[in-house]
Amino acid sequence: MISKPDLGQFISEKKRKKKLPSQELAKILGVSIPYLSQIEHGKRKCPDLRLIKKMIEGFELTMEETNVFYDLYAEASGKLSPDITEYLQSNKSDVKTVRAARDASATNKVRLIII
Repeated sequence: MISKPDLGQFISEKKRKKKLPSQELAKILGVSIPYLSQIEHGKRKCPDLRLIKKMIEGFELTMEETNVFYDLYAEASGKLSPDITEYLQSNKSDVKTVRAARDASATNKVRLIII
């Protein structure tokens, strides 16, 4: 079974595939080399969203890779995936749909418990 990478492992893997030395990536991102290394090795908390977006551009991630990266970011930060947050902020009517789905799910769970 292949384990899912964490945020730092994902960054390291993309850096390796792009053949980007740490010095060059750090310069592109506007961070120090030690800071980048700490993120890659899980010794630093999750970078801010601005930095995540710079990495997406720098690594030239596909949409699928971007979604995986956002999900890893969400997991590491304890927040909702940023693309989902941005979508809901710009599509207020869909917030009602999400709440309705949440409420329906809760109702179905209650029915299962009663049965």
